Amino acid sequence: MTELSPQKAYNILVDYCDKIARSKYILSTTAIKNMLRFIANTPCLYNYIAKCNQSIKFKDEYFKFIGDDTINLPTNPMAVVAVVTALLYDFDRGNIDMDRFLIKYYKIDDYEACYQRFCFTVLAGYARAFAGILDYKETVLDLEEEKPVDDYAKESIMPCISKMIEIIDSDMRLNEKLKEDYLTVLDGFYYSFELSRAKMIKVCWIGLVALTKNYKPIQSYMREIKKNLENYALI
Repeated sequence: MTELSPQKAYNILVDYCDKIARSKYILSTTAIKNMLRFIANTPCLYNYIAKCNQSIKFKDEYFKFIGDDTINLPTNPMAVVAVVTALLYDFDRGNIDMDRFLIKYYKIDDYEACYQRFCFTVLAGYARAFAGILDYKETVLDLEEEKPVDDYAKESIMPCISKMIEIIDSDMRLNEKLKEDYLTVLDGFYYSFELSRAKMIKVCWIGLVALTKNYKPIQSYMREIKKNLENYALI
């Protein structure tokens, strides 16, 4: 078992989420298995997941999460941790066929495209939700502080995120499901700045770039954000 502080465990978990998101779909099962193995061998993570499971009506939340024809990520972060962990274990154990799951819920006849949508909505939300472990009362040894986010970076970038949210939200031509995915990732990106979590910012940025690369109305803001992220060494 790996005795890590919540901060260090969280940082490594976000790195695993990043690796899963960067993996090709054909290699995703190995990447997911590696992250689950890390969680199982890191006491502060699996204890936190147990706490999350106990804090909700798990079966109800899980069946709401994977509805009849759409994914409904919970608004409660502890519920997100509980149900997404369960889904990943169901993938790993073969209880749920990942191919069928992706096509059913993302309705794109391309596994790679479906997988990217899954990573940059559900998995990014999972990484954000785990931030609650940093407030979970555990014995903390060798606390490794995450790099702080410069206030000037927030002032430069957060207004751009807000503007992109406005553009997407008011675009009547945009497919409603795709609009929801865009807004989910943008909300998470904004929230990561509010929390000053540098690793979370990087994960959300990777997802945002992949998900919105073909949506032209926001690309000028994306270029401005990228410039500032690079200037403040956040990517």
